[in-house]
Amino acid sequence: MTRIMTDLRFDVAIIGAGIVGASIAWHLARRGGVSVGVIEREVAAGMGSTAKAAGGIRAQFSSEINIRLSQLSIPRFERFPEEMGIPVVFNQAGYLWMATKPEEMRIFEANAALQSTCGLAVELLDRAGVLAKAPYVRGDDVLGGVFHAKDGYAPPADYVMGYHKRAKEQGATFLFGQEVTGREGRTLLTRDGRIAADRIVIAAGAWSGKVGEMLGVRLPVQPVRRQCFVTEPIAGLPHPIPMTVDYTSGVYMHTESGGLLIGKADKKEPPSWNENADWSFLEEVAGLAMDRVPMLEKAAIKTGWGGLYEMTPDHHPILGAVGPGLFAACGFSGHGVMHAPATGQLMSELLLDGKTSLDISCLRLGRFGEGKTIVETNVI
Repeated sequence: MTRIMTDLRFDVAIIGAGIVGASIAWHLARRGGVSVGVIEREVAAGMGSTAKAAGGIRAQFSSEINIRLSQLSIPRFERFPEEMGIPVVFNQAGYLWMATKPEEMRIFEANAALQSTCGLAVELLDRAGVLAKAPYVRGDDVLGGVFHAKDGYAPPADYVMGYHKRAKEQGATFLFGQEVTGREGRTLLTRDGRIAADRIVIAAGAWSGKVGEMLGVRLPVQPVRRQCFVTEPIAGLPHPIPMTVDYTSGVYMHTESGGLLIGKADKKEPPSWNENADWSFLEEVAGLAMDRVPMLEKAAIKTGWGGLYEMTPDHHPILGAVGPGLFAACGFSGHGVMHAPATGQLMSELLLDGKTSLDISCLRLGRFGEGKTIVETNVI
Protein backbone atom coordinates (compact mmCIF):
# COMPACT_ATOMS: atom_id res chain seq x y z
CA MET A 1 0.00 0.00 0.00
CA THR A 2 1.28 3.44 -0.93
CA ARG A 3 1.53 6.04 1.83
CA ILE A 4 1.79 9.75 1.12
CA MET A 5 4.35 11.13 3.56
CA THR A 6 4.66 14.60 2.04
CA ASP A 7 2.64 16.83 -0.25
CA LEU A 8 2.80 15.88 -3.92
CA ARG A 9 2.21 17.70 -7.18
CA PHE A 10 1.30 16.49 -10.69
CA ASP A 11 0.30 18.10 -13.93
CA VAL A 12 -2.68 15.73 -14.06
CA ALA A 13 -4.23 13.85 -11.15
CA ILE A 14 -6.67 11.03 -11.98
CA ILE A 15 -9.08 9.79 -9.32
CA GLY A 16 -9.66 6.09 -9.94
CA ALA A 17 -7.41 3.28 -11.16
CA GLY A 18 -10.02 1.17 -12.89
CA ILE A 19 -9.69 0.45 -16.58
CA VAL A 20 -10.77 3.98 -17.56
CA GLY A 21 -8.42 5.77 -15.18
CA ALA A 22 -5.52 3.45 -16.05
CA SER A 23 -6.13 3.95 -19.77
CA ILE A 24 -6.11 7.74 -19.38
CA ALA A 25 -2.89 7.50 -17.35
CA TRP A 26 -1.15 5.44 -20.02
CA HIS A 27 -2.30 7.61 -22.89
CA LEU A 28 -1.08 10.71 -21.07
CA ALA A 29 2.23 9.22 -19.94
CA ARG A 30 3.12 7.88 -23.36
CA ARG A 31 2.84 11.39 -24.80
CA GLY A 32 5.64 12.50 -22.48
CA GLY A 33 6.30 15.87 -20.88
CA VAL A 34 3.47 15.58 -18.37
CA SER A 35 3.50 14.26 -14.82
CA VAL A 36 0.60 11.95 -14.01
CA GLY A 37 -0.65 10.75 -10.64
CA VAL A 38 -3.43 8.20 -10.16
CA ILE A 39 -5.18 8.11 -6.79
CA GLU A 40 -6.97 4.89 -5.87
CA ARG A 41 -8.55 3.89 -2.56
CA GLU A 42 -8.12 0.16 -3.26
CA VAL A 43 -4.76 -1.58 -2.85
CA ALA A 44 -4.33 -2.33 -6.57
CA ALA A 45 -5.59 -1.25 -9.97
CA GLY A 46 -8.91 -2.49 -11.32
CA MET A 47 -10.36 -3.77 -8.04
CA GLY A 48 -13.60 -1.79 -8.20
CA SER A 49 -16.27 -2.21 -10.86
CA THR A 50 -13.73 -3.29 -13.48
CA ALA A 51 -13.07 -6.50 -11.57
CA LYS A 52 -16.79 -7.32 -11.58
CA ALA A 53 -17.44 -6.63 -15.28
CA ALA A 54 -18.65 -9.32 -17.69
CA GLY A 55 -16.06 -8.22 -20.24
CA GLY A 56 -18.30 -7.55 -23.23
CA ILE A 57 -16.85 -5.50 -26.10
CA ARG A 58 -19.24 -4.37 -28.82
CA ALA A 59 -20.11 -1.72 -31.35
CA GLN A 60 -23.82 -2.54 -31.57
CA PHE A 61 -25.34 0.56 -30.00
CA SER A 62 -28.36 2.71 -30.72
CA SER A 63 -26.49 6.05 -30.66
CA GLU A 64 -23.82 7.21 -33.08
CA ILE A 65 -21.46 8.48 -30.39
CA ASN A 66 -21.38 5.10 -28.63
CA ILE A 67 -20.76 3.39 -31.98
CA ARG A 68 -17.90 5.80 -32.69
CA LEU A 69 -16.35 5.19 -29.28
CA SER A 70 -16.44 1.45 -29.98
CA GLN A 71 -14.91 1.93 -33.41
CA LEU A 72 -11.97 3.66 -31.74
CA SER A 73 -11.70 1.01 -29.05
CA ILE A 74 -12.11 -2.33 -30.84
CA PRO A 75 -8.95 -2.05 -33.00
CA ARG A 76 -7.00 -1.25 -29.84
CA PHE A 77 -8.33 -4.37 -28.17
CA GLU A 78 -7.41 -6.37 -31.27
CA ARG A 79 -3.77 -5.26 -31.15
CA PHE A 80 -3.47 -5.00 -27.36
CA PRO A 81 -1.07 -7.98 -27.05
CA GLU A 82 1.32 -6.46 -29.59
CA GLU A 83 0.96 -2.85 -28.45
CA MET A 84 1.08 -3.50 -24.70
CA GLY A 85 2.95 -6.79 -24.46
CA ILE A 86 0.13 -8.46 -22.48
CA PRO A 87 -1.08 -11.86 -23.83
CA VAL A 88 -4.79 -11.20 -23.36
CA VAL A 89 -7.30 -13.21 -25.41
CA PHE A 90 -10.03 -11.17 -27.09
CA ASN A 91 -12.71 -13.72 -27.99
CA GLN A 92 -13.96 -11.95 -31.10
CA ALA A 93 -16.90 -14.33 -31.48
CA GLY A 94 -19.43 -11.57 -32.10
CA TYR A 95 -22.54 -10.32 -30.33
CA LEU A 96 -25.78 -12.07 -31.22
CA TRP A 97 -29.02 -10.35 -30.21
CA MET A 98 -32.21 -12.44 -30.50
CA ALA A 99 -35.81 -11.20 -30.78
CA THR A 100 -39.10 -13.00 -30.16
CA LYS A 101 -41.42 -10.07 -30.87
CA PRO A 102 -42.01 -8.05 -34.06
CA GLU A 103 -41.39 -4.77 -32.25
CA GLU A 104 -37.98 -6.04 -31.15
CA MET A 105 -37.07 -6.85 -34.73
CA ARG A 106 -38.05 -3.32 -35.71
CA ILE A 107 -35.66 -2.00 -33.07
CA PHE A 108 -32.90 -4.24 -34.43
CA GLU A 109 -33.58 -3.06 -37.97
CA ALA A 110 -33.42 0.62 -36.97
CA ASN A 111 -30.23 0.11 -34.99
CA ALA A 112 -28.65 -1.91 -37.80
CA ALA A 113 -29.45 0.86 -40.27
CA LEU A 114 -27.64 3.42 -38.10
CA GLN A 115 -24.75 1.04 -37.46
CA SER A 116 -24.39 0.37 -41.18
CA THR A 117 -24.17 4.10 -41.96
CA CYS A 118 -21.29 4.19 -39.45
CA GLY A 119 -19.51 1.44 -41.37
CA LEU A 120 -20.36 -1.63 -39.29
CA ALA A 121 -20.86 -4.92 -41.13
CA VAL A 122 -23.94 -5.98 -39.16
CA GLU A 123 -26.03 -8.97 -40.21
CA LEU A 124 -29.80 -9.00 -39.82
CA LEU A 125 -30.83 -12.64 -39.34
CA ASP A 126 -34.00 -14.66 -39.64
CA ARG A 127 -34.66 -17.60 -37.32
CA ALA A 128 -32.53 -19.96 -39.40
CA GLY A 129 -29.69 -17.44 -39.34
CA VAL A 130 -29.85 -17.16 -35.56
CA LEU A 131 -29.79 -20.94 -35.12
CA ALA A 132 -26.84 -21.22 -37.49
CA LYS A 133 -24.89 -18.83 -35.25
CA ALA A 134 -26.21 -20.36 -32.01
CA PRO A 135 -27.26 -24.01 -32.38
CA TYR A 136 -27.29 -24.32 -28.58
CA VAL A 137 -30.40 -22.11 -28.18
CA ARG A 138 -34.06 -23.07 -28.27
CA GLY A 139 -35.31 -21.18 -31.26
CA ASP A 140 -38.94 -22.15 -31.85
CA ASP A 141 -40.14 -18.69 -30.72
CA VAL A 142 -37.22 -16.70 -32.16
CA LEU A 143 -38.19 -14.38 -35.02
CA GLY A 144 -34.68 -13.28 -35.87
CA GLY A 145 -31.69 -11.36 -34.64
CA VAL A 146 -28.72 -9.18 -35.43
CA PHE A 147 -25.03 -10.06 -35.36
CA HIS A 148 -21.71 -8.21 -35.61
CA ALA A 149 -18.63 -10.39 -35.96
CA LYS A 150 -16.13 -7.82 -34.68
CA ASP A 151 -17.73 -7.79 -31.22
CA GLY A 152 -16.80 -10.20 -28.45
CA TYR A 153 -15.53 -10.40 -24.88
CA ALA A 154 -12.30 -10.57 -22.91
CA PRO A 155 -11.06 -10.55 -19.28
CA PRO A 156 -10.98 -6.90 -18.12
CA ALA A 157 -8.31 -7.61 -15.50
CA ASP A 158 -5.72 -8.28 -18.20
CA TYR A 159 -6.37 -4.91 -19.82
CA VAL A 160 -6.08 -3.08 -16.51
CA MET A 161 -2.83 -4.89 -15.78
CA GLY A 162 -1.47 -3.81 -19.15
CA TYR A 163 -2.43 -0.16 -18.80
CA HIS A 164 -1.17 -0.01 -15.22
CA LYS A 165 2.15 -1.65 -16.00
CA ARG A 166 2.89 0.37 -19.12
CA ALA A 167 1.75 3.67 -17.57
CA LYS A 168 4.17 3.13 -14.68
CA GLU A 169 6.96 2.36 -17.14
CA GLN A 170 6.21 5.68 -18.85
CA GLY A 171 6.50 7.53 -15.55
CA ALA A 172 2.96 7.65 -14.16
CA THR A 173 2.65 7.40 -10.38
CA PHE A 174 -0.05 5.21 -8.82
CA LEU A 175 -1.01 6.01 -5.24
CA PHE A 176 -2.93 3.06 -3.81
CA GLY A 177 -4.76 2.92 -0.51
CA GLN A 178 -5.59 6.62 -0.81
CA GLU A 179 -9.08 8.07 -0.67
CA VAL A 180 -9.88 11.60 -1.73
CA THR A 181 -11.77 13.47 1.00
CA GLY A 182 -12.12 16.92 -0.55
CA ARG A 183 -10.21 19.68 -2.25
CA GLU A 184 -8.92 23.18 -1.76
CA GLY A 185 -8.79 24.86 -5.15
CA ARG A 186 -6.69 22.57 -7.30
CA THR A 187 -5.32 20.60 -4.37
CA LEU A 188 -6.87 17.25 -3.50
CA LEU A 189 -7.06 16.28 0.14
CA THR A 190 -6.55 12.72 1.34
CA ARG A 191 -6.16 11.24 4.79
CA ASP A 192 -2.40 11.01 4.29
CA GLY A 193 -1.56 14.23 2.52
CA ARG A 194 -2.30 16.78 -0.17
CA ILE A 195 -1.98 16.36 -3.93
CA ALA A 196 -1.82 19.48 -6.07
CA ALA A 197 -2.60 19.24 -9.78
CA ASP A 198 -3.21 21.63 -12.66
CA ARG A 199 -5.91 19.30 -13.97
CA ILE A 200 -7.99 16.77 -12.04
CA VAL A 201 -9.90 13.92 -13.71
CA ILE A 202 -12.78 12.11 -11.99
CA ALA A 203 -12.70 8.52 -13.24
CA ALA A 204 -14.06 6.79 -10.16
CA GLY A 205 -16.72 4.67 -11.85
CA ALA A 206 -19.88 4.21 -9.79
CA TRP A 207 -18.35 6.36 -7.06
CA SER A 208 -17.90 9.36 -9.38
CA GLY A 209 -21.06 11.06 -8.16
CA LYS A 210 -19.79 10.92 -4.58
CA VAL A 211 -16.35 12.14 -5.60
CA GLY A 212 -17.86 14.95 -7.65
CA GLU A 213 -19.91 16.09 -4.66
CA MET A 214 -16.76 16.25 -2.52
CA LEU A 215 -15.06 18.32 -5.21
CA GLY A 216 -17.99 20.68 -5.64
CA VAL A 217 -19.61 19.44 -8.86
CA ARG A 218 -22.84 17.51 -9.31
CA LEU A 219 -22.39 14.49 -11.58
CA PRO A 220 -25.65 12.58 -12.24
CA VAL A 221 -24.04 9.16 -11.80
CA GLN A 222 -25.83 6.51 -9.76
CA PRO A 223 -24.64 3.04 -8.71
CA VAL A 224 -26.86 0.20 -9.91
CA ARG A 225 -26.10 -3.45 -9.16
CA ARG A 226 -25.62 -5.94 -11.95
CA GLN A 227 -25.07 -9.65 -11.24
CA CYS A 228 -23.28 -12.45 -13.05
CA PHE A 229 -23.16 -16.19 -12.43
CA VAL A 230 -20.77 -18.75 -13.91
CA THR A 231 -21.50 -22.45 -14.37
CA GLU A 232 -19.21 -25.43 -14.15
CA PRO A 233 -17.92 -26.71 -17.54
CA ILE A 234 -20.69 -27.92 -19.85
CA ALA A 235 -20.09 -30.92 -22.10
CA GLY A 236 -20.87 -30.26 -25.73
CA LEU A 237 -20.83 -26.47 -25.45
CA PRO A 238 -18.84 -24.93 -28.31
CA HIS A 239 -16.16 -22.39 -27.46
CA PRO A 240 -16.16 -19.52 -27.92
CA ILE A 241 -19.84 -18.80 -28.48
CA PRO A 242 -20.97 -15.28 -29.37
CA MET A 243 -22.10 -13.05 -26.55
CA THR A 244 -25.70 -14.24 -26.81
CA VAL A 245 -28.42 -11.81 -25.74
CA ASP A 246 -32.08 -12.75 -25.38
CA TYR A 247 -33.54 -9.29 -25.89
CA THR A 248 -36.97 -10.33 -24.63
CA SER A 249 -35.88 -11.69 -21.24
CA GLY A 250 -32.71 -9.61 -20.89
CA VAL A 251 -30.53 -12.66 -20.20
CA TYR A 252 -27.06 -12.61 -21.77
CA MET A 253 -24.34 -15.25 -21.75
CA HIS A 254 -20.92 -16.14 -23.09
CA THR A 255 -18.51 -19.00 -22.56
CA GLU A 256 -16.31 -18.76 -19.48
CA SER A 257 -13.80 -21.42 -18.35
CA GLY A 258 -15.66 -24.14 -20.25
CA GLY A 259 -19.03 -23.13 -18.82
CA LEU A 260 -21.29 -20.13 -19.29
CA LEU A 261 -21.21 -16.70 -17.72
CA ILE A 262 -24.84 -15.63 -17.33
CA GLY A 263 -26.08 -12.18 -16.46
CA LYS A 264 -29.27 -10.15 -16.32
CA ALA A 265 -30.26 -6.74 -15.03
CA ASP A 266 -32.96 -6.54 -12.39
CA LYS A 267 -34.77 -3.50 -13.79
CA LYS A 268 -36.87 -3.25 -10.62
CA GLU A 269 -33.84 -2.78 -8.36
CA PRO A 270 -33.28 0.81 -7.23
CA PRO A 271 -29.82 2.43 -7.15
CA SER A 272 -27.72 1.26 -4.23
CA TRP A 273 -24.19 0.32 -3.18
CA ASN A 274 -25.13 -3.35 -2.78
CA GLU A 275 -22.52 -5.57 -4.46
CA ASN A 276 -23.58 -8.89 -2.97
CA ALA A 277 -24.81 -11.73 -5.15
CA ASP A 278 -28.54 -12.32 -4.66
CA TRP A 279 -29.00 -16.06 -4.89
CA SER A 280 -32.78 -15.76 -4.98
CA PHE A 281 -32.39 -13.60 -8.11
CA LEU A 282 -30.19 -16.39 -9.50
CA GLU A 283 -33.26 -18.66 -9.57
CA GLU A 284 -35.04 -16.23 -11.88
CA VAL A 285 -31.99 -15.76 -14.10
CA ALA A 286 -31.27 -19.49 -14.22
CA GLY A 287 -34.85 -20.26 -15.20
CA LEU A 288 -34.79 -17.78 -18.07
CA ALA A 289 -31.34 -18.97 -19.20
CA MET A 290 -32.35 -22.65 -19.15
CA ASP A 291 -35.46 -21.84 -21.12
CA ARG A 292 -33.27 -20.37 -23.86
CA VAL A 293 -30.32 -22.79 -23.60
CA PRO A 294 -31.68 -26.24 -22.59
CA MET A 295 -28.25 -27.77 -21.92
CA LEU A 296 -28.04 -25.53 -18.85
CA GLU A 297 -30.53 -27.79 -17.08
CA LYS A 298 -27.69 -30.12 -16.13
CA ALA A 299 -25.17 -27.38 -15.31
CA ALA A 300 -24.14 -26.47 -11.77
CA ILE A 301 -23.41 -22.90 -10.71
CA LYS A 302 -19.75 -22.47 -9.76
CA THR A 303 -19.70 -18.86 -8.58
CA GLY A 304 -21.53 -15.58 -8.73
CA TRP A 305 -20.94 -11.94 -7.90
CA GLY A 306 -22.44 -8.49 -7.97
CA GLY A 307 -20.90 -5.30 -9.31
CA LEU A 308 -21.92 -1.72 -9.93
CA TYR A 309 -22.86 0.00 -13.16
CA GLU A 310 -22.26 3.76 -13.16
CA MET A 311 -25.57 4.89 -14.64
CA THR A 312 -26.42 8.30 -16.07
CA PRO A 313 -29.98 9.36 -17.00
CA ASP A 314 -29.33 8.88 -20.74
CA HIS A 315 -26.98 5.88 -20.43
CA HIS A 316 -24.09 7.80 -21.99
CA PRO A 317 -20.82 8.79 -20.30
CA ILE A 318 -19.82 12.23 -19.12
CA LEU A 319 -16.59 13.21 -20.87
CA GLY A 320 -14.96 16.61 -20.67
CA ALA A 321 -14.50 19.63 -18.46
CA VAL A 322 -16.92 19.97 -15.53
CA GLY A 323 -15.30 22.95 -13.82
CA PRO A 324 -12.09 25.02 -13.79
CA GLY A 325 -9.26 22.50 -14.00
CA LEU A 326 -11.75 19.68 -13.30
CA PHE A 327 -12.67 16.97 -15.80
CA ALA A 328 -14.85 13.85 -15.78
CA ALA A 329 -14.63 10.48 -17.51
CA CYS A 330 -17.43 8.52 -15.91
CA GLY A 331 -21.04 7.40 -16.17
CA PHE A 332 -20.44 4.75 -18.85
CA SER A 333 -23.60 2.85 -17.85
CA GLY A 334 -22.04 -0.59 -18.23
CA HIS A 335 -19.78 0.28 -21.17
CA GLY A 336 -16.65 1.46 -19.36
CA VAL A 337 -14.51 -1.55 -20.21
CA MET A 338 -15.37 -1.53 -23.90
CA HIS A 339 -14.86 2.22 -24.26
CA ALA A 340 -11.72 2.54 -22.12
CA PRO A 341 -9.22 2.69 -25.02
CA ALA A 342 -11.18 5.43 -26.78
CA THR A 343 -11.65 7.33 -23.52
CA GLY A 344 -7.94 7.22 -22.74
CA GLN A 345 -7.09 8.57 -26.17
CA LEU A 346 -9.74 11.30 -26.21
CA MET A 347 -9.19 12.50 -22.66
CA SER A 348 -5.43 12.69 -23.21
CA GLU A 349 -6.07 14.78 -26.32
CA LEU A 350 -8.43 17.06 -24.44
CA LEU A 351 -6.08 17.49 -21.48
CA LEU A 352 -2.93 18.06 -23.52
CA ASP A 353 -4.19 19.62 -26.76
CA GLY A 354 -7.44 21.24 -25.70
CA LYS A 355 -9.38 19.43 -28.45
CA THR A 356 -10.27 15.87 -29.44
CA SER A 357 -10.03 13.93 -32.70
CA LEU A 358 -13.66 12.77 -32.23
CA ASP A 359 -16.35 15.31 -31.42
CA ILE A 360 -17.51 14.44 -27.89
CA SER A 361 -19.43 17.66 -27.24
CA CYS A 362 -22.66 15.63 -26.98
CA LEU A 363 -21.17 13.97 -23.88
CA ARG A 364 -20.63 17.24 -21.99
CA LEU A 365 -22.10 17.51 -18.50
CA GLY A 366 -24.23 20.48 -19.53
CA ARG A 367 -26.44 18.38 -21.81
CA PHE A 368 -28.58 17.31 -18.87
CA GLY A 369 -29.56 20.89 -18.02
CA GLU A 370 -30.01 21.77 -21.67
CA GLY A 371 -32.41 18.92 -22.42
CA LYS A 372 -30.12 17.70 -25.19
CA THR A 373 -29.88 14.03 -24.33
CA ILE A 374 -30.38 10.95 -26.50
CA VAL A 375 -31.00 7.78 -24.52
CA GLU A 376 -28.91 4.73 -25.37
CA THR A 377 -31.36 1.82 -25.53
CA ASN A 378 -28.93 -1.07 -26.05
CA VAL A 379 -28.05 -1.50 -22.38
CA ILE A 380 -27.96 -4.93 -20.75
